[in-house]
Amino acid sequence: MNIKKISIIIPVYNERKNIKNLSYKLIKAMESKGYTYELIFIDDHSQDGTFQYLKQLERKLPLKVKLKQGLKGKAFSLLQGFDEASFNTLAMIDGDLQYPPSAIPKMIRKLQKGYDVVVANRRFSEVSFPRKIFSRTFSFIFTKLLHKLDCDVQSGLKVFRKKVINKVKLNPSQWTFDLEFLLKARTSGYQIGSEDIFFRKRKFGKSNINLFKTSWEIGFNAIKLKFAEKNLQTVLSRKLFKNGFYVKNKKFTTYNSLALSKSAFYRLSKGQKIFLLSSLGFLTTLFIFNRTSFLILLFSLIIIFYFSDLLFNLFLVYKGFYKTSEVKVPADQLKKQKTWPFYTVLCPLFKEHKVLPQFIKAISNLDYPKDKLEVILLLEENDSQTLKLARSLDLPSYFKIKVVPYTQPQTKPKACNYGLRKALGKYVVIYDAEDVPEPDQLKKAVLAFQQEDDDVVCLQAKLNYYNRRQNLLTRLFTLEYSFWFDLVLSGLHSIKAPIPLGGTSNHFKTKTLKKIHGWDAFNVTEDADLGIRLFKEGYKTAVIDSTTYEEANSQLKNWFRQRSRWIKGYMQTYFVHTRNLKNFLNLKNSWHFLTFQMVVGMKVISLLLNPLLWLLTVFYFALRPLIGDFIDSLFPSSIFYLGAFTLFIGNFFYIYFYALGVAKRKLWSLVIYTFFVPFYWIFMSLAAVFALWELIVKPYYWQKTKHGLHLGKMSNKVEAGRVSYSFN
Repeated sequence: MNIKKISIIIPVYNERKNIKNLSYKLIKAMESKGYTYELIFIDDHSQDGTFQYLKQLERKLPLKVKLKQGLKGKAFSLLQGFDEASFNTLAMIDGDLQYPPSAIPKMIRKLQKGYDVVVANRRFSEVSFPRKIFSRTFSFIFTKLLHKLDCDVQSGLKVFRKKVINKVKLNPSQWTFDLEFLLKARTSGYQIGSEDIFFRKRKFGKSNINLFKTSWEIGFNAIKLKFAEKNLQTVLSRKLFKNGFYVKNKKFTTYNSLALSKSAFYRLSKGQKIFLLSSLGFLTTLFIFNRTSFLILLFSLIIIFYFSDLLFNLFLVYKGFYKTSEVKVPADQLKKQKTWPFYTVLCPLFKEHKVLPQFIKAISNLDYPKDKLEVILLLEENDSQTLKLARSLDLPSYFKIKVVPYTQPQTKPKACNYGLRKALGKYVVIYDAEDVPEPDQLKKAVLAFQQEDDDVVCLQAKLNYYNRRQNLLTRLFTLEYSFWFDLVLSGLHSIKAPIPLGGTSNHFKTKTLKKIHGWDAFNVTEDADLGIRLFKEGYKTAVIDSTTYEEANSQLKNWFRQRSRWIKGYMQTYFVHTRNLKNFLNLKNSWHFLTFQMVVGMKVISLLLNPLLWLLTVFYFALRPLIGDFIDSLFPSSIFYLGAFTLFIGNFFYIYFYALGVAKRKLWSLVIYTFFVPFYWIFMSLAAVFALWELIVKPYYWQKTKHGLHLGKMSNKVEAGRVSYSFN
């Protein structure tokens, strides 16, 4: 930001001997750095001829002189001066020559670095030692300790953007402008910086401040503001601005107006906290009074839960494999269609320079009229490497580069919301940077929307991997994806259940997507959340018979980051959509609340419970002479047999499900790798534990997944809608 115009407000009262020297120093400081400026003096009805002298100076110096209107006091002089200011950058400086005008250009440079307010810290001072001790003690208690402001609050020299004073609403007393202004600026999300200065003794005139009275007024107001600050934060947290909202001392940009009650910004609602604490208290009390009964009840519920999950997945796999209900579009229909609607492709990228050329080639290969296509590359402002590469490439004319400003949270859904505002297409699809969609996917999506009911507003294409044979991890990842997208999602589609979307290759009706406010910028699996929210809003999602090929993670550490983010997002999604159960239970298909519990809630819970049951099984067989009888006592005979069935037969079924998934795709060479799946589950549970920890300490931190790890090890090409592989 290039700041070259500044309004400087100088409140004065009985400063006749200082104002000429101060004016010349301010003029020198501004003109030596090439600033356009105005000096606005607000005289508070001085008794020493200050106003008359200022009017004389006004005739030969570039000053604006105003007589104070309204209430007496420096705070009100400043507010009047801000109203008189012509420029968007403001400075305030006392008229007693104790603050150096030469510091103002340095403080402006701090604004250019991103601060909204810069305060002059009186670190070096000529004032007497007792007054210095009193000032610093007072500041420590009422500023740093009480309000955690790390700057010289009562400093008479500050530089800030005019929008700050326009945004905050102040109600100061005679001497309490500074603290209230800084607190409300911080609470509104503005950044406060500081610049150290040398504070000189007053040379002419006497201070107009009654030290005891002023200190009492400032101290009392500081305490009052502390009590009012929480209410202020609550009010501001509900206050939206054009692209997001303010909460506490931070500004969050979301590029939508999704209500916080429907967002993962807060982990838990008040009701959820009460429920969880009450449940924990009840279980703790039960454990204390009767541990054996408590453990019997706990393990019985766990076994019933696992058995129910097994039956549910059996049902979904049957529906997905034998009763496929995916939306199919015959090839002859694609040929018959002559006119196609405008289509927008959104591609959010962050540190994706390695795979960007591959993505451009994949999208260029789409069989869709290029004059009806716009591809928006959403690049992050602080990703210089990808930005530089994208701008250097000879992009096709239908590609557009849009730079997403660097703000918090820095997440994929926030970037998608930014892109959605720019989208011109009737339909919009999300592709990740490493994606290779089948060439006819957009055409299939258009015809699928036309043949489905009007309330179908989203189509999920199936996902799979083009580097599945790279190593063992990519093979196991392919087994999981084939099970999920080819069986589970198809099964959910067949029973018209809510579908947690898959992050990429989601095709939407643009108008409806904008109507429901796009994605939750704070949910790190924004796709799953959006799929559930669509269902709760009365819309439907269908699975389309088309595949997008992605890069399977080939490094365990990288896979772990990606997997923990997904699981954390599922946790967020579960808590968001159980805040108000009425929203689910009032739906026509309210029984799908149970489906949501099985697909989202139980999926996460099982990952966290698995290690406990595995350890219990190992201890039972390894230490049976010592603890075998005790473990036996925790499982009534009916629960024991049900648990044994789930352990041995159930796990066999789950491995069989993975085999069915790749069999449906005729990837026969991967079937043998299903025997490694139990080891894969171990790492999934470790990722779930890490996800739970992250949900507590940094809920919407986006664990970045590195892409392009397959490059140099294998090549891929798209031919007639399929991906072929060859290792170098």
